[in-house]
Amino acid sequence: MVGDIRKLLAARPFVPFTIVTTGGSRYSIPTPEHCGIDPQSSRIVVWFDDGSGVTVAGLHIASIEQETLVP
Repeated sequence: MVGDIRKLLAARPFVPFTIVTTGGSRYSIPTPEHCGIDPQSSRIVVWFDDGSGVTVAGLHIASIEQETLVP
């Protein structure tokens, strides 16, 4: 899943997506700047607009939902 997120972050044009965890948490990624991947590709960091953030272990990512682009 981390590799898939890396590809989504690099895609041009960028399409917003949501990370869904095994615990049911949902983290929206509206821009590439809202998400980062650690050097070992084992964790994802999601930053929120209020300056806070959360780290998600790659093993706890259940799915990735892409938003649909409206032409």
